[in-house]
Amino acid sequence: MKRSSDSGSSPLELVALTALLLLPIGLGTSVYLQISNELAAESIARHALRLAMLENPERPSENISDAVRLFASNWQVPEISHRYWCSLSCSLVTLEVSVGNARAIQTMGLPRT
Repeated sequence: MKRSSDSGSSPLELVALTALLLLPIGLGTSVYLQISNELAAESIARHALRLAMLENPERPSENISDAVRLFASNWQVPEISHRYWCSLSCSLVTLEVSVGNARAIQTMGLPRT
């Protein structure tokens, strides 16, 4: 009895080939999630600070939490944190927004009184 030179395990080959084909999809999903978080953080920081400045130009800190929550719900972001601070003379205000591992910082100048 002669053995065939094409001996192998079809199920094992199928599993290995499937794993190789699905590997880029798994990596692409994580890259997509990171990019989505970065875009959400940038957009929320920019628009929330702008909205807070438009609603109360002298004291945007009073409206910043509501603005961040509003834009986070629009982006459907479950976990978000933010930090707000102003420069020593409070001529510049800064908002830092974190969504997952992504972080965005937006700074605007306060109008002179």
